[in-house]
Amino acid sequence: MGKTVSVILFYLALSALCLPIPALSNECPRISTSEADTKIKTLANDIRYHNQLYYEKAQPEISDAEYDRLFAALVHMESCFPALVASDSPTRQVGSDVSAGSKKVAHEKPMLSLSSASGPQAVEQLLRRLGSGETVSLLVQPKVDGVPVELIYVAGKLVSAATRGDGRFGEDVTGRVRDIGGILLQLSATFPERVVVRGEMYADLPLMQKYNLAHPTANYASPRHLVAGVLQSRIPDPAALAVLRLFPFELVTIDLPGDQVRTDREALNKLSEWGFTVDSAHTHPVQSFSDIQAIYRSYLAGRDQQPFAMDGIVVKVDDLMQRQRTGEGERAPFWAAAWKFPPESARTQVIKILWTVGRTGRRTPVAEIIPVRLGGAQVSRISLHSPEKITWLDIAAGDQIVVGLVGDVIPQVLEVVGRSARYSGSGAVRQEAPEQALDVCLSDSPGCRQQFLAKAYFFASKSGLTVSGLGRTRLKKLVEAGLVTDLPSLFMLQEEAVAAVPGFSRASAKRIITSLHLASHSEPFKIVTALGIAGVGTKTVQRLNLQFSSFDELLNADKERLKTLSARDARAVQTMQRFFHSAGGADLLTKIRDLGMLPVRSGGVR
Repeated sequence: MGKTVSVILFYLALSALCLPIPALSNECPRISTSEADTKIKTLANDIRYHNQLYYEKAQPEISDAEYDRLFAALVHMESCFPALVASDSPTRQVGSDVSAGSKKVAHEKPMLSLSSASGPQAVEQLLRRLGSGETVSLLVQPKVDGVPVELIYVAGKLVSAATRGDGRFGEDVTGRVRDIGGILLQLSATFPERVVVRGEMYADLPLMQKYNLAHPTANYASPRHLVAGVLQSRIPDPAALAVLRLFPFELVTIDLPGDQVRTDREALNKLSEWGFTVDSAHTHPVQSFSDIQAIYRSYLAGRDQQPFAMDGIVVKVDDLMQRQRTGEGERAPFWAAAWKFPPESARTQVIKILWTVGRTGRRTPVAEIIPVRLGGAQVSRISLHSPEKITWLDIAAGDQIVVGLVGDVIPQVLEVVGRSARYSGSGAVRQEAPEQALDVCLSDSPGCRQQFLAKAYFFASKSGLTVSGLGRTRLKKLVEAGLVTDLPSLFMLQEEAVAAVPGFSRASAKRIITSLHLASHSEPFKIVTALGIAGVGTKTVQRLNLQFSSFDELLNADKERLKTLSARDARAVQTMQRFFHSAGGADLLTKIRDLGMLPVRSGGVR
């Protein structure tokens, strides 16, 4: 944990000197409008992709700091080329946690995100924005790591609960929230006819620890994931519901008859009078950066002693009228900012480099390490993502490394701090994965079993065609029984044959066959996505769906047509063309079309 201390000291040293952590240059790049447009679109698409992983799937791939740098780069490019800012730019929207098909609830007013940074920059910018002409009263609260919700009470009774969603509409979670012990169902004392309250739904850490001991099969990567999982579950586990609590942070309705609320502190006191659990020890009045810095240090040093997970502090204007004068942006208010904590890290050693098979069938390097504890969990393996990452890190067996958590969840190698001897036979020499063709292992064979299973699993998963009842274990049994030899053969399965395989019943076989029948009528863009072509994800296919009138037009697009696309989309089209024009890809396409899927001139990738 020595590295953790050094990282913390580094941040605090910068803060003590009032120096910002290195940021983007203020100078605009000297590039053409076309190049700027491509850069902006690429950054925007990257951010949308990571928003989807974070908000919808709870599976972040990058750290908060890396996300902040991407977002800052997009803000900078848009400020340099304002004519190129798209109406749906991520800088104008809030990442959405609303799952597909769920009921939506309109918010009382936009429920925005926060300007934040893994350093003091966002807070310093807030202080500069507020100016030095007058003394400004500020409040500091912990940045609780959970799921923000909005609660609406009418005549004192809870009538609606919704997640933040896209800021305008959230997912209706009223039914689930009513069963949470930490949620107030009836207000007490004297209250107005309509009350709207916002807060962070979080997992009480001591209760979560007991829950995990009693439910060892529960697979929640972090406290925030437990909250998100429970709120999105149609039939949540009562024991998991009992773990949840609310950290109220805003009274949205402030027009109280006969009693004027002028500050946020007064509003929080009102919430306490009405029965909400409001811990005044976590609301700190401040007036200077040094005050904020002291509280940041205190929370950073004692974050493990809190009853909730937290990833920083929130600084906000206390005076409500001043908030109105300061205003709000399309994505975040101008009267508040967050100062995030540095990632938790530890030092360890690489035992060996392994190679696993990912969803596209490509081999992925994984570092097996001497186990360390991060975020309350033991970490023994860390994905290195690609051969290029091995080269960039120059990592091998025997190396001393520093590992940290991406998004407080996913372990990642941060740096190599000590290298072992690189000599043949030592086990410390890097082994490169052989370059593989796009159409490798599209069918089962002795040398392709593992890779084909990975492709088939992705094809049938929620990220693919969502075939109910067909998980990794059952797929493996069908492949070993010789019933599934390639992806199209899934749609030729017979109920009797499936039911005869050990581990299947007549009912489960019928459910799978019915689900496969429904999947065979999926929209073409879903079918293409489910094939798991390397470098061609869901968002990319959806964009291409809007730019081509048919799937065949995409396959036959020439260089002139590709010039009308962004560089990223053009590369994706070329990748798809190479795949479907390869021997294996062409054979796969023929078999899929023989099943009536992806018909010629079907309306295309739609």
